[in-house]
Amino acid sequence: MAARWLKKLAEYVCILVAVSALIFFMIHLFSPTDPISVIVGGKGSTPEIIENARKKFYLDQPVWKQYLIWVQGILHGDWGVSYKYQTPVLESILSRAPVTLGLVIGASVLSVGAAIPLGVLSAVKKDRPADRIISILSLILAAIPPFLLSLLMVFALSKAAPQYPIAGGYEGVGGYLWRMLAPCIALACAKITITLKVTRQGMIEEMKKPYMMNVEAKGMPESNRIWKHGLKNAVIPVISILSVQIGAMIVGAVLVESVFSLSGIGSFLIDSIKASDYPVVQAIILMLVIVFLLASAAADGLYSLIDPRIRARKGK
Repeated sequence: MAARWLKKLAEYVCILVAVSALIFFMIHLFSPTDPISVIVGGKGSTPEIIENARKKFYLDQPVWKQYLIWVQGILHGDWGVSYKYQTPVLESILSRAPVTLGLVIGASVLSVGAAIPLGVLSAVKKDRPADRIISILSLILAAIPPFLLSLLMVFALSKAAPQYPIAGGYEGVGGYLWRMLAPCIALACAKITITLKVTRQGMIEEMKKPYMMNVEAKGMPESNRIWKHGLKNAVIPVISILSVQIGAMIVGAVLVESVFSLSGIGSFLIDSIKASDYPVVQAIILMLVIVFLLASAAADGLYSLIDPRIRARKGK
């Protein structure tokens, strides 16, 4: 088991090295904007100011050396300095993290909390009116992009609940949760369909297996058969989907944050791309990759906890 996790860790390190290099060199070699124009702003800049800026941000070094300096800084907890704001990149990102993390986590909880019960109900009521209604509703949600759904929700809230804080800040934990509710719902609705469909298909397959017939023959109540036995096995592919969904939710969060005027990592990334603020763009993309890898590792661990057969195979 230890050897397997060491191998997995080595794979993740290789992925991070490859992705970090790809991000860095693509940005620095193919961007049409000169970083100096972002740093000095072109206002009263002199050759001396420009030269000092180049030395400060290592722009006087070859690109490959800039990359090594950047990686070395990350290993020591220094993610660079923003060209535009002249502030530490990590500090700027962490100050916006609660908004994006709250949005992604909240949307994930709402999405799973709705999709799994609906998927189970759809499987149990297969080809009945309830199954058809759930399928139609899930297809409608899948067809509406998060950006459009967010706009529709903003319009509806402005008419039906004008007191809801569509824009602006918040105070305290209660204010934070209330402010994040609508954006979380908008992001969750767009991600329900896949989880629902995978749950439904998994439950249909599990309900046809011999062990389900055996527990039914023993007189076990239907609710126990479905939730204790069927769902436990059907949820394994759902976990795999959820690990991918987290990455998709982070991307969707960029647009949702913009509509609801949330100052999160997504909107920060968009602003930094527009401003050609390379250190911020590099750091955020690399962090998103790290989050995706952590989600993949967490899903891998959950497989072992839920299914003893997988744990036994991994222990070999």
